[in-house]
Amino acid sequence: MEEEIKETNESGDKEDINKEKDEELENNEENKENSNEESSNDEVSELKKKVEELQQEASDMKNKYMYAMAEAENIRKRTAKEKTDAIKRANKGLLLSLLTFMDNFERALKAGEKDENIQGTEYYKGIELIHKQFIDFMHDNGVSEIESLGEEFDPNVHEALTMIEVPELDKEKVVEVYAKGYKLNDELLRTAKVVVGKPPAAPKE
Repeated sequence: MEEEIKETNESGDKEDINKEKDEELENNEENKENSNEESSNDEVSELKKKVEELQQEASDMKNKYMYAMAEAENIRKRTAKEKTDAIKRANKGLLLSLLTFMDNFERALKAGEKDENIQGTEYYKGIELIHKQFIDFMHDNGVSEIESLGEEFDPNVHEALTMIEVPELDKEKVVEVYAKGYKLNDELLRTAKVVVGKPPAAPKE
């Protein structure tokens, strides 16, 4: 009888031990799963952080690239403008010098108009041809004459060499042009040298 009780107790102890082992294994598995899950969450968080850092770096690089491109474009435009301005200044100086030749040709033509012996000669026709070529060359390069004779006096484009009283005038007007004025496109190239007529002074009472 005692042996049966002993065997029963031993059997019960073994079951308890096996049960404890099973519970311990389950706990270990559960702990392992929890540990793996936590580790996985940490890895995901780390990867997300890395992705955000890379995205920020990419954004910074893009901004730097766009800034560099804009700066390069500004330099290109500035260089092109400086080059264009330099060419304009050089052209302006050259065209201004050529106006002196224009003046001389026009004086020669006016002198020939007063001499019937010169008009119609090959010499006079040659002067007319060269004068026309000068005018065409100037027009092709943006030079245009400022209309002055009979126009109201404008100190911005007219240089008054002298002023005379003209009875029929009610305001100051150009009555004679000594040297024509010219514009280069919309910019003043040379003022016209003129004689200005003005209304007579009111009589003193």
